[in-house]
Amino acid sequence: MGLFDKVLGNKNEAITLNKPEGMAAIAIVAVAADGEIGEDEINRVVIDLATLRAFRRYDTRDLSNVLNKVAGLVKRRGAGPVLTAANSVLRKEEKESAFFVAADLVLADGTVEAEEKKFLEELQTTLSIDDATALKIVEVCSIKNRA
Repeated sequence: MGLFDKVLGNKNEAITLNKPEGMAAIAIVAVAADGEIGEDEINRVVIDLATLRAFRRYDTRDLSNVLNKVAGLVKRRGAGPVLTAANSVLRKEEKESAFFVAADLVLADGTVEAEEKKFLEELQTTLSIDDATALKIVEVCSIKNRA
């Protein structure tokens, strides 16, 4: 550990997340996939996460704290390491739910940019979501976001 790592942090230090933070991290990276995060996207993240069992006991302040933590981690450490940490704390069913939330957020505006498509493909691989399940999730999210 270097002299200033205690204060400034160490990029090689392991990222530790709990399950809600893992779900939130995936959602934050999803809305950032196109390089922009709008206020409407943050509102969608809050709405989508609030419906999940993992967040049922969270009030607005708790959820805000989780989102700020994971957004800070993504900014400092990058999306890849944070997604890897998220993957390590989620069970198979939770990974499928997280993929659903990510797909829903990406498809919410009715257009899918190349970066967003690439993100979903990489997320599918990271979370080990099989093709049939991923396709079903994307189809359902696409139908949901048509209206």
